[in-house]
Amino acid sequence: MKTRIVPASHGWLWIKQAFGLFKQSPLIWIALSVSVILLGALLGMIPFLGSLLFQLIAPALTAGLMLGCRAQQQGEELEIAHLFAGFKSHGAQLVTIGGIYLTGMLIIAAIVGVIGGEPLIRAMTEGHPSADSVATTGMAGMSMLPVLVGMTLLIPLLMAYWFAPALVVFGNMRPVDAMKTSLAASLNNVSAFLVYGLTMFLLFILATLPLMLGFLVMIPLAFISYYTAFEDVFGDDEISRISATV
Repeated sequence: MKTRIVPASHGWLWIKQAFGLFKQSPLIWIALSVSVILLGALLGMIPFLGSLLFQLIAPALTAGLMLGCRAQQQGEELEIAHLFAGFKSHGAQLVTIGGIYLTGMLIIAAIVGVIGGEPLIRAMTEGHPSADSVATTGMAGMSMLPVLVGMTLLIPLLMAYWFAPALVVFGNMRPVDAMKTSLAASLNNVSAFLVYGLTMFLLFILATLPLMLGFLVMIPLAFISYYTAFEDVFGDDEISRISATV
């Protein structure tokens, strides 16, 4: 698939477009996001193996949400069933992406563990991939060296993961090719990702007030923005014009 280099300001546009999709079906998006969190929590109750299993299936869940975004953008009804649509269409490829991502995480965890970064390791092996959550959880109560080393190794892995599920379900790419393409596209658009990351970080801080109710909006926005970023970087000009009006 052809990759575009977009302006830094598009990092904010991805969030704006994500909110446009969210407000079309807010209750369904909240239900989908809560379902992902609950599934992660239930699997997390299984010592060690549960969180690893969640990492394996996370790309398929992400792909399902992307398929929901595409359906919604095309005027179809968003459904809870979209969460598992990725398993039906490209299950093996998506789980393979999860396996590659998990392997990378374990290698990084081993390196960080050698230099005393046990809290960061726990953050890296729990829940859905998120640079913000890994950074904030991992920094608590430890020196900066393991954090810096961990983030230096983790960011390229997250870049390789970011677009990979969408590239598999929309571009029918093989897992390794999808991750290579995702990494290249992310590096080519690093300025937009910086704007996106900083803006999301600030919005998540604001979401804690009052009583963290803002997370009911911010968590769905985080999921949907996978899709809006993908459409901007990989979509054709006509798709981008449609997305910009959302």
